[in-house]
Amino acid sequence: MNRREIDARMRAMMARVGLREQMINRYPHEFSGGQCQRIDIARALIVEPKLVICDEPVSALDVSIQAQIVNLLKSLQKEMKLALIFIAHDLAVVRYISDRVMVMYLGRVMELADKHALYDAPRHPYTRALLSAVLVPDPAIERGKVVQILSGDIPSPIDPSSGCVFHTRCPMAQARCAHEVPALRALGPDSSAARLFA
Repeated sequence: MNRREIDARMRAMMARVGLREQMINRYPHEFSGGQCQRIDIARALIVEPKLVICDEPVSALDVSIQAQIVNLLKSLQKEMKLALIFIAHDLAVVRYISDRVMVMYLGRVMELADKHALYDAPRHPYTRALLSAVLVPDPAIERGKVVQILSGDIPSPIDPSSGCVFHTRCPMAQARCAHEVPALRALGPDSSAARLFA
């Protein structure tokens, strides 16, 4: 590509992510957090990838800007036929943007399922505990909700114990969990899977 083509492509991508082309010569400190995130998205997409890994893309943004960025990612995903791997701790955002959800603990997959199956009927105790802690905007539901508090020792991520990494906090732990790692096994026709002993 020549310089003119590169410039045209860059300006088109800026418009695509909601930035004005007059911003092209600004310095980084002149942008808001949401604008910086849009620039990052534009930089990732300018090469027209098939897969984009979004690692905590909205964690440092306020809620209204988070919604804008998540909606932008969803529309770009559809428009550009992108696959997104969306890594986040905010389970409400994960539910909104994802088709399938993978729950991990200390680098191990605990559960993998379609978002409806996972949120409506979580199988793994860690997934259940995580979802029970999500705030519900309805005060009546929130007051009546039972939060599952995990007890037990939190293993070191540097030197995890043998066996299942979750066994020291798992309410379903068996003796063999201390030395065996349960396989990630299929649990139904919806291709969901969880790391549980039968």
